[in-house]
Amino acid sequence: MSSGPGVRFRRILPDPPVFFARELASTNDALAGWVSRGHAPQRATLLCARQTGGRGRPGHRWISRRGDLTMSRWIPPGEGERIGLAALPLAVAAAVLMTLDLLGFRETLWKYPNDLYALLSQASPDQEAGKLGGLLVEPVRDAAGTPAGWIAGIGLNIRPIPDDPQWGKGLPEMRPVSLAGLPGPEDRVPGPLALAGEISRTLGTLLSSATVGEIRSCLDKRLLWKGRWVAYSLHGQTGMARIEGLEPDGAIRVRGSDGVMHRLGPSTRNLRPVSGGRGQRE
Repeated sequence: MSSGPGVRFRRILPDPPVFFARELASTNDALAGWVSRGHAPQRATLLCARQTGGRGRPGHRWISRRGDLTMSRWIPPGEGERIGLAALPLAVAAAVLMTLDLLGFRETLWKYPNDLYALLSQASPDQEAGKLGGLLVEPVRDAAGTPAGWIAGIGLNIRPIPDDPQWGKGLPEMRPVSLAGLPGPEDRVPGPLALAGEISRTLGTLLSSATVGEIRSCLDKRLLWKGRWVAYSLHGQTGMARIEGLEPDGAIRVRGSDGVMHRLGPSTRNLRPVSGGRGQRE
């Protein structure tokens, strides 16, 4: 099946419809283009073996290796409107965590607003965690410019992390981890094809039947650094506060050193734990 000039998608799962391409610059861009031309089936999921131009939040790239999960899922307007636009990124994060739970990976966490983490050691008193993956939800329009829903991009490290300085750079909380290095199923780590189908199916279930409160509760229990002091940047200003939980709209609720509660929305940047700040996931 052709998505456009020089690019072919191979259907590998019928329901939910999952398609595969050997190499793409970006699964989000490729699926968005397919949707805009009106050729994508409802709830289509696209994954590739190698992604050369993946991206995260503005200014960030997503490094993709063969054997890791690089996928995008189309959320048509009729599927996403029930819970509302603000809750869509929350539903995507919850779907990934729930899928990993069912597969036996139960120590995965969510870093607000769009990163996935996993505990480095269950014995760590500070619940140290490494970055397992990332999420990116973007709007899509058809050829006439009419809103056509959203594209949810999901990246997960599956293969062992290479012993390469490139993967060890940056702050300690950015240390990468992979499913292959986590306690989990005894038989084998699931491959990207199986993971893509399960995540797409779980997301469909959440969007069709879960309430926003249930989705938020799932993430509140898995909120990275909950109970800990963190530093952050917001609108060019830096601050420090203790993470208390999630607001009804999914923003982080924090308490400053003055005891006053504040909320941190999606514009929050550089969220990181303060050294020595006690607390753990509840």
